[in-house]
Amino acid sequence: MAQGRVQRMQCWVVAACVVASVSTTASAFVFKAGGTGEWRVPDQQANANVSAYNQWAEHTRFRVGDAVAFSYQPGNDSVLLVDKSSYDACNTNTPIDTFADGNTVFTFTRSGPYYFISGNKDNCNRNEKLIVVVMGERAANGTAPAPALAPSAGTTSPNSPPSPPPPPSGIEISPTPEQSINAAARPRAAGIAGAAGLAIGTLFYALV
Repeated sequence: MAQGRVQRMQCWVVAACVVASVSTTASAFVFKAGGTGEWRVPDQQANANVSAYNQWAEHTRFRVGDAVAFSYQPGNDSVLLVDKSSYDACNTNTPIDTFADGNTVFTFTRSGPYYFISGNKDNCNRNEKLIVVVMGERAANGTAPAPALAPSAGTTSPNSPPSPPPPPSGIEISPTPEQSINAAARPRAAGIAGAAGLAIGTLFYALV
């Protein structure tokens, strides 16, 4: 009897690990810097003042938990995480962090801008640099949008139409755009939950 309880407890521990692993993997992405992952001086462009890496980043949506990967030749180049002033001046002397392993994967732990430059100042001056603006966590992680603030009593326009009366019972209200967006994110979360549930059920059935 005691042995059976221990086996069931082990089953639930394994199942919990499976759920955590599936949820984390499904909610984060690893983006290749510039779309290819190659960290080098970009090919010559018509506008020399525009970074090809930044053009790529502007069309990519980054979230907390995502990562960006840089691939380069160790010893010949590196990746520096810097502040904005060092980014603008290509200052390689006071980085926040330095990466020189040749295959750097940097994970975003907060929202806001991140500034990357080449450890080779000449390369940085030739637009081997990148700005990534990170948004909040993905909807699949359960992050709810902040509720809208109710207008104060004194700010209502005198010409504003009165609020419509509540619909009679039995009439279904169409979802708001915000609800529609959240509903679009549910299939992915449901798929995660389904996979986790299947893993838990299989393990539990095998040990009962």
